[in-house]
Amino acid sequence: MRSLFFLRLLDFFFPLHCGICGREDFFSLKIGLCKRCANATRTFEPAYRCNICSSPLSNSSDVCGFCDSRNVFFTRVFSLRDRNDLLGELLNKLKSNNEYPVSIFLSLGIRRTLRELKTLNMDACILLPSYSNGKIFNSDLRPFSPSSRLYEETRRILKIPLIDPLMKTSSERQAGKSFSERFFHAYSAWEIKPNWKDRCPSKILLLDDVFTTGASVNEACRILKKNGTKSVYVLTYLRVSD
Repeated sequence: MRSLFFLRLLDFFFPLHCGICGREDFFSLKIGLCKRCANATRTFEPAYRCNICSSPLSNSSDVCGFCDSRNVFFTRVFSLRDRNDLLGELLNKLKSNNEYPVSIFLSLGIRRTLRELKTLNMDACILLPSYSNGKIFNSDLRPFSPSSRLYEETRRILKIPLIDPLMKTSSERQAGKSFSERFFHAYSAWEIKPNWKDRCPSKILLLDDVFTTGASVNEACRILKKNGTKSVYVLTYLRVSD
């Protein structure tokens, strides 16, 4: 009762406004977006999805052409929703400003997904490392935006440790590269840390903000499997579906 009263006070003195348009309504107070903007983020739900990467399929095939024709090292990808322009804008707001209301909306549905993942008995969780200002992100500062809320919910529900076995060695960004360039760049952009060589846990959950081509997470998974991991599941806020 006290916690509910405290939350009501916070809503009164510090109301949450919509992370897109700044409007305040019942929805913005609860999920960080007003009703109109929340409706605008809805995407078409396909009838069929790939059993591995969850990309939309036009028929009832088990896997998409990407997962069927290439060396795919992740076991399965879970994304909370398909990306559209408005959701992409929300994610960029979270990346650049660490806006709390935005993280509430983007994380809707994560508890249901994590309860499904709980049955898989994960051993550990990883946040995909970033390269920032010429230096690798300090692991002591983790969890960091934009994946911090993903990790907070993962820690609370799955109760698995956060480990840091990977190091990104390239300062180049994947954004702006072509499909093939992303895979060539990713192949030389990651390394296993010396103290984790051949010592990675058997079953890992890898967290990232968005699944675009899968180049980065696939290479990270390849390195983890090379060093002892048997299966890697991926969880992201968004996935690019076109």
